[in-house]
Amino acid sequence: MQRRLQVLPESPQQVRDFLIAQLRWERYRASRMVLVHLLALSAVCFWLPIPEGPRAAVAAASAACFLGALFAGMMEWRWGRERNRHAGALSPPGEPH
Repeated sequence: MQRRLQVLPESPQQVRDFLIAQLRWERYRASRMVLVHLLALSAVCFWLPIPEGPRAAVAAASAACFLGALFAGMMEWRWGRERNRHAGALSPPGEPH
């Protein structure tokens, strides 16, 4: 096993930026997972024989969940890239992050 030197960040702000990006990524990931599961649950409602009035409300809720999941996925991707960028600043030169 090879011992490596621990690389300390140049400033506490670098660590803070990384942790904020990680926290935001986790929030959007959790939001996306909840919305995808709600979307799947609402899709099950289309198989059930329900009256036309509630069916329209379920369709509108499904559309809202779908758009919310798309937005959360886009933001998850954005903050994942930001997190990786900050992680790269914390890793030693020449090492993959």
